[in-house]
Amino acid sequence: MGQKFISPFPDEGFKRIFGNEEKKSVMISFLNTMINGDAPIVDITYMDKEQTAEEEDGKTVIYDLYCKTDDGRHVIVEMQNSDQSFFKNRTIYYAARSIGKQGKKGKWRYNLKAVYVIALMNFTQKEISDRVRTEAMLMDIETKQLFSDLVHFIYIQLPLFKKTEAECENDFDYWTYILNNMEKLDKMPFTDKNPVFIDLMDMASYQGLTEEEQWAYDKSLMRMWDANACLEDAEEKGMIKGREQGMQQGMQQGKLETAANLKKMGIPMDTIIAATGLTQEQVEAL
Repeated sequence: MGQKFISPFPDEGFKRIFGNEEKKSVMISFLNTMINGDAPIVDITYMDKEQTAEEEDGKTVIYDLYCKTDDGRHVIVEMQNSDQSFFKNRTIYYAARSIGKQGKKGKWRYNLKAVYVIALMNFTQKEISDRVRTEAMLMDIETKQLFSDLVHFIYIQLPLFKKTEAECENDFDYWTYILNNMEKLDKMPFTDKNPVFIDLMDMASYQGLTEEEQWAYDKSLMRMWDANACLEDAEEKGMIKGREQGMQQGMQQGKLETAANLKKMGIPMDTIIAATGLTQEQVEAL
């Protein structure tokens, strides 16, 4: 049996599942689940994924998906497959750009709308938290009270979700379980819990893709595999190099300690140099 459902992790899979304007109900359900507790989103409008920066620097910022809600809130959703040292900084930068884009020329009263950055992470970062879902906003340091809810950072660390299908008990569990396991599923779970998963089942069907769509998806999947393989290879080489450097440093330290002991015993300089392989300058400096 071939693959039943596409993976949400490669770019083409993610866009097909969450960027389908004809099936916005899927994205709306996902967003309402992830923001959890704020005013529910009724409708969304997809924005251009390329948001041009201020004219003076001429740069562009590219998000995976960017939309506005029916009540004006801005939502950025990004799927990130591999660890990045400055990933949290990047999400802050995205939020700042979206806030800045709301500015208007002339008389304006800074009536900003909230910005949400939802980061789906196929890796973990301890500097974010050790939890599956982490939400951050601006806080008064002294009182620990909310200072502003204009920016929301929501991080979903998918590898930390360990529940089985039988253990899932709410929409957040359902969504997270499906995202973690979609390409391995034989059938779409939880369709009896939330009808949106019936739409998701149709959108994520691999056989439902046209030949051209299958080619684009497969190519996107291979790009993701190649990128991950290159990263793993670089990390492995770095670890090997680190071990080699550690061994060399240990051997050097051992030579220095041996030379120091021989020097204390009054052993001639040329004998110490011959025994340890150190230079005369190194021995004299001990």
